[in-house]
Amino acid sequence: MRDRIWHNLQNSKFKSEYLNRVSRASNFWGNMYSFFLAFASASSVAAWTIWNSVPAVWGGIVAFSQLLHIAKPYFPFFRSDREFWEMSHLYETLYLSYEKLWFAYERGQINENEAEKRFYKLRDNELAINKRFKHVYCPTFDRLIKKSSEEVALQLNQTFR
Repeated sequence: MRDRIWHNLQNSKFKSEYLNRVSRASNFWGNMYSFFLAFASASSVAAWTIWNSVPAVWGGIVAFSQLLHIAKPYFPFFRSDREFWEMSHLYETLYLSYEKLWFAYERGQINENEAEKRFYKLRDNELAINKRFKHVYCPTFDRLIKKSSEEVALQLNQTFR
C-alpha cells in the first residue's frame, strides 16, 4: 500500500505541475496568435497605400492571416488554457489529499484497511477529473515534462526528507 500511495502522490503532483506549465504556454501562444492576427489585419488596412507598391507582400500577409484565422478552431491547444489551469488545480488538490494519506499512514494513525479505503476514494476522484475533462487533449512537450519532473523532484525532496 505504501508504494501505491507514494506513486500516486508523485503522479498527481507531476500532473498538477505539468498542466500548470501547459496552461501558461497555451495562454501565451494563444495571445501571440491573436496578436499576430490583429496586427496583420490592422497593418494591412492602415498601410494600404504603402502596400500598393508591393501588392504581393500585402496579399501574402493577408492570405496567411486569414488562413490562420480559419485554422484557429482546429488548434485545441490555444482554446484549452483554462481547462489546463483548472485541471492543474484539481490535481494539486488531489496531491494534497495523497500527502495527508501518506503522512497518516506513515505515522501509523491509520491501518492498512483504512489506508486502502482512502486510497481508492482518491483514485475515484482522479477518475472523475479524467472523465470531466475527457474532451481536453493535453499535448506532450518534452521540455515541459523535463522541467516539471525536476520541479516536482525538488518539491518532494523538500517536503518528504
